[in-house]
Amino acid sequence: MFKLFIDIFFVIGAILVIWLGWSTGLVRTFFAVLAGFVATFVSCKYPYHEGLGTYLIFVISAMFVVTIGAFTLRIINFFYLNIFDRIGGVFLNLCIWLIVFINVITPSLASSIQLSKSDSYIYFAIARVVQQSSKIAIFKDYMPLFLSKYQKQ
Repeated sequence: MFKLFIDIFFVIGAILVIWLGWSTGLVRTFFAVLAGFVATFVSCKYPYHEGLGTYLIFVISAMFVVTIGAFTLRIINFFYLNIFDRIGGVFLNLCIWLIVFINVITPSLASSIQLSKSDSYIYFAIARVVQQSSKIAIFKDYMPLFLSKYQKQ
């Protein structure tokens, strides 16, 4: 029953991610993710970690990247490329969801249950495809050891 919950959670999450990707688009999603990475990197490199300085550097650098994304989005809207932006947003959000689902959600939900080789649930199918496919080599680096042991079986 608990394994079915993981599959239902994956399907509902994928549907919500598709809707979110369509409504936000590629440019907003890309620059939001980029803002998180850049802000974290810049705030970690900030030499003074006392007080509010680190948080202000984080917020200012994130706002800077988001502002660049807003200007890029205006250019995309000017050239009427909204449909490509929305379709790209769906694919980028699905890739992010797949990485998060495989690395964070599945190991945390499935850590308390016994998993066997004969299980044929969605997350094992995704793990097998990602591990055995050379076409999706980008995701192979993100696979946790928890799921990579099923490739050997």
